[in-house]
Amino acid sequence: MALNAKSITVGLPVSNLEKSASWYEKILMSDEKLIPVEGVIEYPIGSVWIQLFEEKINVSENVLRLEVEDLDVEFERLKTLGVITDKVIEDVPGIIRYFDFSDPDGNKLSFYWLYDQE
Repeated sequence: MALNAKSITVGLPVSNLEKSASWYEKILMSDEKLIPVEGVIEYPIGSVWIQLFEEKINVSENVLRLEVEDLDVEFERLKTLGVITDKVIEDVPGIIRYFDFSDPDGNKLSFYWLYDQE
């Protein structure tokens, strides 16, 4: 029997919790958050929670990938915010379109859009 998880939390270490919280609120376009304990801020996205916590940064190769409804709109919005400067949208024809970016601490993120799967 497979694990029946009710939600998922992805923890991301940041060097400055308040600065990073402000950045993520712009990226996620939401200031809905939970502060379960001092030094931790969590943001809900569907059934996934992004948990920011302050600690010494050791940037990993992990990537937080988020599916979005309109990749082109998100790409332009992140360019306007100065998050994306020299990137382009990658296209794997018939499968996926995506772009990668990093938060101020170097944590890797990606927004993607899937072609209709039939």
